[in-house]
Amino acid sequence: MNRSGQGSGELGNRDRAAGGARLPRVLRATLYGVGAILWVSGAVWLVLHYVYPQSTAFGTLPNPWEAPLMRAHGLIAVWAVFLIGWMMAAHVTVRWASERNRRSGLVLGGTALLLILSGYALYYTTSSANDAAALAHEAIGVLSPAAALAHWWRNRSRA
Repeated sequence: MNRSGQGSGELGNRDRAAGGARLPRVLRATLYGVGAILWVSGAVWLVLHYVYPQSTAFGTLPNPWEAPLMRAHGLIAVWAVFLIGWMMAAHVTVRWASERNRRSGLVLGGTALLLILSGYALYYTTSSANDAAALAHEAIGVLSPAAALAHWWRNRSRA
């Protein structure tokens, strides 16, 4: 297959023999970039929301940058979900047979799944369910780079 990242055809003989299944360079760079932008946009929103609300004579209002930042965060999240699907075809399906990094990959995938589900819940719930989804999404989101770094680091430490 070509270097499009489509399934197991992406791996060369050397990678198969060594048990490796590195993501294609373009997919890896895109995934890291989208993940970083997604995390930064969420972290900046948290700071604006909790540290810099707008004070008015009528009380506290959300920071005026919160809404456009959330729109951007949501749009980037759509790209992230697409990339997760691509990664499932190009990396996870090939590597599943190997035990190497399976646990850290499951933690990383579970983290992504929880962020997707809680983000969906933020959009479609109200009241206490929305508050619970917000708390979960914020906490998991802030800590999510740890799951990604653990998966990456485990791969580097055995190379």
